[in-house]
Amino acid sequence: MRKLLPLSILLITLLSSCTVTENLEFGSTSSTSNTDIHVQQFFVDVLEDYSEFMPSGSQSIMDSAVATFADQVEATDQGYDTLSIRTGENEYVLSFSFTDLALLAQEMGGQEQTIIRQEEGSLSFDCNIDNYTQLERIVPFLADPSISVYLAQYNIGYSEQDYMDMIMFAIGEEAPEALRTSRITVNVTVPGTITSITGAEQTGSDSFTFSFPLIDFLLLAQPLAFSVQWV
Repeated sequence: MRKLLPLSILLITLLSSCTVTENLEFGSTSSTSNTDIHVQQFFVDVLEDYSEFMPSGSQSIMDSAVATFADQVEATDQGYDTLSIRTGENEYVLSFSFTDLALLAQEMGGQEQTIIRQEEGSLSFDCNIDNYTQLERIVPFLADPSISVYLAQYNIGYSEQDYMDMIMFAIGEEAPEALRTSRITVNVTVPGTITSITGAEQTGSDSFTFSFPLIDFLLLAQPLAFSVQWV
């Protein structure tokens, strides 16, 4: 069984104890992203247990993580009007504007990427085990050696129960239930009438939702993908 360093425990608990809801609104010239992040109390308790291992400062690890990502977006040419705030106990909001989501991801990753495709009248997303390294470049946190061994590339062939057993051994009995209730949801509004959609649930003439359990991302046994077209 793999041995965890304290920082690894914090990172894994972060992944397995969050509910993330992003609202994306695409416009003809400018678009916006507003994300609500809720961290379960279980994660906060673990942070307190391991606080002695963290660098001192006025920011908590969650405060720092959200603010750092906001800074990364703001540093690009595609992202602007970035804001990250703590809205309540264990809750955060991260918002920014952008001109092209695919180009923003490409700029953050430093090279061509195939995960997000945005064209006039269409949007697609396809994250799979073959292009996962592109995601690591876009979000360098995922490539950290302390955390990457618990993510998709290192868990090929793992069943959901295998992963739950590993997390329970590493963090504690509360971890599997925290992971089971963790979910990522993206609500999208497009500047037109949807004519075709696959892999997501249409919620209105110009809107859809893409939602999945966090465990599906941690294992990536199947691609996480959708595509939509509008006029």
